[in-house]
Amino acid sequence: MWKINNKHKKKGKIMKSLVKILKGALVGIGSIVPGISGSMIATILKIYEQLVTALNRFLKEPIKAIVAVWEYILGVIIGLFIGFYVITYFFQISPLVITFLFVGFILGSIPSLYKEFKGTETNYKHILTFIVTVVIMLLLLLIQEKESVQTSYFYIIIIGLITSAALIIPGVSGATILLALGFYQTLLHIVNELIKAVVTLNIDILIKELPAFLLLVLGIILGLIIMGKIMFYLLNNKRKYFTSAVLAIVIVSPINIFFALNNEYSFNVEWYFILLGIIVLTIGFIISKNMLNQKGEEND
Repeated sequence: MWKINNKHKKKGKIMKSLVKILKGALVGIGSIVPGISGSMIATILKIYEQLVTALNRFLKEPIKAIVAVWEYILGVIIGLFIGFYVITYFFQISPLVITFLFVGFILGSIPSLYKEFKGTETNYKHILTFIVTVVIMLLLLLIQEKESVQTSYFYIIIIGLITSAALIIPGVSGATILLALGFYQTLLHIVNELIKAVVTLNIDILIKELPAFLLLVLGIILGLIIMGKIMFYLLNNKRKYFTSAVLAIVIVSPINIFFALNNEYSFNVEWYFILLGIIVLTIGFIISKNMLNQKGEEND
């Protein structure tokens, strides 16, 4: 009897780990899809607080912090790999369909977020936070890309800070902000040149681009630490405001996502792609609701 119970417990732990890895993968994939941020997906899946808590304690207890969220980290890495190779392929075929999937995934989270919002006392400040967040999200639609600007090492650190802020703040697309500031091409240049140097074993290019890359990494690390502590404070001291803002972001984000996609691709698609999009939207909605109905696995 003890062996049977032990076997069931082991299977339960494996399943919980697999679910965590899957959630992490969705966060990674969400980071690749235009108009979507990985932090927003993490918030929808209710693993955001765990990730921020681990980030907040990283300086004091780095090993414990990593161990607490290793399944999510592994999932994010897998998700990024899938995003770069699989999602990119589907975007070439029909970007609208894969976007419908994620919109369905986002819409499926609204009942759960609204329940959490409604479950605590609400005042005019929370309503105002909701309205202001909606306005900010809609204003992001007006951002236009600027031509690439010349950047110094100082600005490269700023690019890293902006990138990290986008990774932490739900609903904020780092690519959009960098495009608006004219820094996006600089970021792509640094990363692409370094990858090219490593693949071709070109030491000259590697030495030339390494300082900029290290400063970029420094900016990202500084930003993650700073923003991690800010978001940790908000989650523990201003949770209702945080929930109000996230609910607004999730409700408005489908508009932003389709707007961003329409700027990148054309919506001139055949009717069967739209039908397929509606089907995968429904699938995404069901997956999201089922995931959010699972309780307790993150805290074990």
